[in-house]
Amino acid sequence: MAVTPPQSPRRTILALQRACALACGAVTLVSAPLLAQEQRPASVYTVATLGADSSNVWDTFHRRLTELGYVEGRNLILERRWSYGYEDRVPTLLAEVLRAKPDLLVTSMLPPTSRIDPAQCVPILAVAVWEPYGSCRIYPVARMSQAASARDVSATHLRLARAAVPAASRFAVLTDSDRPFLVEYVRELGVAATAAGVVVHPLDVSGDPDLGRLASAITKEAPDVLIVGPSFMRPDSRRQIVRFATLRGIPSIGSYVADGVVIAADYDWTQLARRTADFVDQLLKGVKPADLPTGEPPRFEVIVDGQVAKTLGLTIPESVLSQADRVLN
Repeated sequence: MAVTPPQSPRRTILALQRACALACGAVTLVSAPLLAQEQRPASVYTVATLGADSSNVWDTFHRRLTELGYVEGRNLILERRWSYGYEDRVPTLLAEVLRAKPDLLVTSMLPPTSRIDPAQCVPILAVAVWEPYGSCRIYPVARMSQAASARDVSATHLRLARAAVPAASRFAVLTDSDRPFLVEYVRELGVAATAAGVVVHPLDVSGDPDLGRLASAITKEAPDVLIVGPSFMRPDSRRQIVRFATLRGIPSIGSYVADGVVIAADYDWTQLARRTADFVDQLLKGVKPADLPTGEPPRFEVIVDGQVAKTLGLTIPESVLSQADRVLN
């Protein structure tokens, strides 16, 4: 009977090394497709945002995108542009974001002067734009016609103004006849004032306002309450006029608490911001813009500035405070 001579330790180690190499190679061949699949980068989307400023509204929008799984720098690129309330900057900002070729544009402002080259069109998701602009289709986040919105905002402003100063009968409203929405706003304000038996006097300033002349007009008119039309004038000009009225003991009602008004009331834009982010998610997942479920306008948000009220020596009635979403002290 033949006996196989024992292998040397060195030959045994070499055989084991060859077997291990073959096994490892087989594992690599099997796992390579899986690793490649795991390491394959996800789609990276570019979303442009064009708004007045990086306010809480846009912070809410970005937070909601994060909740939906979009991480900036990983699967999302955000092209942010802010006008800071200066609408003459918007055409330039719009041109900038479109040069970035975003997958879609989310905006809260597109003035009538803006025109988009058809070759640059992308889906435009409008947070608060009523009319079609240029050659691109605009898809609204909420069903908000200009007439209905003007009626809702003006009626809310007048109601709160009368509730805050029950003895008031003379109201002045800052407006701009070059802006179609404000023309509608003042018209609806007049209708509501007539029904309530009070007087509203428009102070119309178009273009670059002469603040001295406007201050003189307010002094001459001597209203019980000053109503500031939404998006009226540049933000710094609005604040100067509201400050002037406050120093004269005239309470102001408007849309933006940052203007220094005693009561601010407007649509709840943070609610709209979350809805907008949901729409962005659906569009990026392939839903056609025309199939987006456009919703009803959001509710109004009311903010009372207690510090301004104290400066004016004005006691805000409980009927107003009970409606407030926030009271700043």
